[in-house]
Amino acid sequence: MKVNVHILNNGDLLDRRLFMRLKDKVALVTGSSTGIGKAVAELYAKEGANVIVCSSTTVQEGEAVAKELSSMGTDSIYIQADLTKESDVKKLFEKIKNKYGKLDILVNNAGKAYGREFKNITQDIINSDIDLNFTSAVLCSKYAVELMKDEGWIINTSSIRGTDYSGRPGIMMFCAGKAAMNSFTKNLALELSPKIFVNAVAPGFVHTRYMDSVTEEMKENWLKDIPIKKFITPEELAEVYLMLATSKIFTGSIITPDGGYSILNR
Repeated sequence: MKVNVHILNNGDLLDRRLFMRLKDKVALVTGSSTGIGKAVAELYAKEGANVIVCSSTTVQEGEAVAKELSSMGTDSIYIQADLTKESDVKKLFEKIKNKYGKLDILVNNAGKAYGREFKNITQDIINSDIDLNFTSAVLCSKYAVELMKDEGWIINTSSIRGTDYSGRPGIMMFCAGKAAMNSFTKNLALELSPKIFVNAVAPGFVHTRYMDSVTEEMKENWLKDIPIKKFITPEELAEVYLMLATSKIFTGSIITPDGGYSILNR
């Protein structure tokens, strides 16, 4: 029997039959022009999915990602949308319906932590931060479900900062939004079971572009609280999103790939 193999960057060999787990699936990954979302989109495409790359501002980067995914033999596209506006969300899903006729996987990854001193928080700031880090996921989920046929997968990007044992001064609205995301994940899982699986990934410290703006001293202090003594890469984290997009036993779960951080910080 002929066996095709795939050579990884580290030289390991994997049976090619292990791949293409998402063949012919249609996946929307929001916030996928950079960082975690980009890594998830790339892995999904490698596994055979047609991926909709989506961002609100980084258009050129998003278009480049979609072009890269298409070069893998997938039918992937880029769509710009402001997910804090329901009108934009509705148009996004209309475009998906017109092109693909369905949606199998939704990854609600759009979000950002802004540094805010409590004394400077206004109602506009509250609304904008919560809209980006929580409401956008609710709106996308609402319209995604309409395109999910017999089954579907919704994966929300949360954070350890949204869990009941973690928080961080200066980004309280981000933390509050992610705490809401965790509760929403559990309740939506109950609402949509048994055919649609809803889970959240609440990562710890991930080495994205944000890390470039952090001092070495701060990084060293963070690493002291991480048992594995390293930051997670977006590519490593993407494997969790792949697992959740292929599993039919997880729903309502908050997965915390944090290198053991939560063990030492409860």
